[in-house]
Amino acid sequence: MSQTDYRPQLYPNQYYHCVNHAVGSELLFREEANYHYFLEKYRKYIAPITTTYAYCLMPNHFHFLIRIHSEDKIQKHHQKIKPNEPLDLETFDYHKFISQQFSNFFNAYAKAYNKRFLRRGALFEDYFKRPTVKGRIHFLKTLRYIHQNPVKHGFAVKIEEWKFNSYHAYLNTQKKGRYKREVFLLFEDVEDFKQFHQSYGDEKDLIGFENL
Repeated sequence: MSQTDYRPQLYPNQYYHCVNHAVGSELLFREEANYHYFLEKYRKYIAPITTTYAYCLMPNHFHFLIRIHSEDKIQKHHQKIKPNEPLDLETFDYHKFISQQFSNFFNAYAKAYNKRFLRRGALFEDYFKRPTVKGRIHFLKTLRYIHQNPVKHGFAVKIEEWKFNSYHAYLNTQKKGRYKREVFLLFEDVEDFKQFHQSYGDEKDLIGFENL
């Protein structure tokens, strides 16, 4: 992939696989409270402009599978957080506004992290990767890849052993949301969803999804 493929423009109604790492050999999360604070900031800055289908927080990097909200929802959120700033729909730059929300998110977390651990300087790599996710097959492969990440990196033997990913939310009957309804439409039931996640790199279980 070229740099353009890894860092495309962020547009409404598009799906993206967002990834970023800590600089050098640094960790993004040194203690459990860091994971919770990171998700708290995500809910503040990113959740209002996206639907999040999957996430996984690893000690030195993270993954999110998202869809940017519609133009109308992005406009409404802009007006909510910037009520004194006129919105000119003819010149409004969606990519710039969405990118700024991600920047605010990273900066807010890094500032608190640096204060907590008495460190200085950048915490994240300069530009987060966000390749576009196109089609159901790509979507499902990304969903499974993200949930399997702790197993891939040797932090868990089974997906459910890792606390900081969205796999648990799909299995929790108390958790509701559009992301869950949309994903489960692609599976017969929860057991089918679980079985799909036990296949590591096997493409045979994706046959037929392209026709849904």
